[in-house]
Amino acid sequence: MKLKYFTPFAAALLFIACGPESTDEKSRDAAGTEAQAEKGKKEDFPYLVEQFADVKVLRYRIPAWDKLPLDRKKLAYYLAEAGYSGRDIIYDQNYRHNLEIRNVLESIYTSFDGDKSSDDWGDFELYLKRFWFANGIHHHYSGDKFVPDFSEEYFDTLLASANSEISEEARKAIFDPEFDNKKVSKDGDDLIASSAVNFYSPNLKQPEVEFFYKARRTKLDPKKPVSLGINARLVKDETGRIYEDVYKADGLYGAALTEMIAWLRKAVTVAGNEQQREALELLIEYYTTGDLETWDRYNIAWVKDTAPTVDYIQGFVEVYEDPLGYSGSYESIVQVRDLDASEKMKVLADNAQYFEENSSTAP
Repeated sequence: MKLKYFTPFAAALLFIACGPESTDEKSRDAAGTEAQAEKGKKEDFPYLVEQFADVKVLRYRIPAWDKLPLDRKKLAYYLAEAGYSGRDIIYDQNYRHNLEIRNVLESIYTSFDGDKSSDDWGDFELYLKRFWFANGIHHHYSGDKFVPDFSEEYFDTLLASANSEISEEARKAIFDPEFDNKKVSKDGDDLIASSAVNFYSPNLKQPEVEFFYKARRTKLDPKKPVSLGINARLVKDETGRIYEDVYKADGLYGAALTEMIAWLRKAVTVAGNEQQREALELLIEYYTTGDLETWDRYNIAWVKDTAPTVDYIQGFVEVYEDPLGYSGSYESIVQVRDLDASEKMKVLADNAQYFEENSSTAP
């Protein structure tokens, strides 16, 4: 595991040192006034951006940001833009109708000039916010589908006002509480059929997928197996042929990955060190070719970089959204090291053995 001391978004802490008794009153008064001013600034900081349904969107101070050299700020920006380039991928992976639904909802939101004080419009905004936050129509944590509080009739008036339309199946996905109602299901005889995620074409059955990857696994070096299926969508065409549609520059979501690669090339020019530069170049090669051995080489290079100021997680990594555990969901996280918090956490980590030996828990 890559050991780092990071707080991606760090709250500022104020420390007031007590001086010796000989400190004159004027200095103490000045220090007190300054401390009060800083406290006031902290209290005025808008931590809560918005709250809706069961979600609170929070903003955090990042005091380390202002201390970063320009190249590290550029690196964070380029990595963030690379991540945004793949925004559509996670919507599409979460559910096959998410992109169509998002386009319709956003078209309505940006063009509607009717009554925005009504309860119906408020319910529409709430549904859209939940959709944005969850990257689709299913709850970000439970995986259950959330159904709008506005009526289908009201939705039709919004469609007409936006001069927009929606397919019958996407409409059903929004309003029918029983249709594709669970993003990931572990129940049923066929987990693909009972899950709404879009890692497999709808005409595939679970036994077909398992047989496909079992056959491929027999051809691998058992001492060095790759992560089969992690960067692909499995497809069954009209002839019955089953194949992987791989996420790569000339494959699935090629335009998005090509844009991603362009931002990563910029990131290479301002990499924090040679190890980070090597990892980024391997990530570019992986997005270009889709080769899983390159993915392994990238991860080895990435994990060796143990002390970056700006770090990231990029790609098709976690497989728990796939009920069969093959395909990785797209994700992008940019992290900025907070030096003050890092030093404090390092003390804790360096003394981990002491805390374990003196813990009040049972052996």
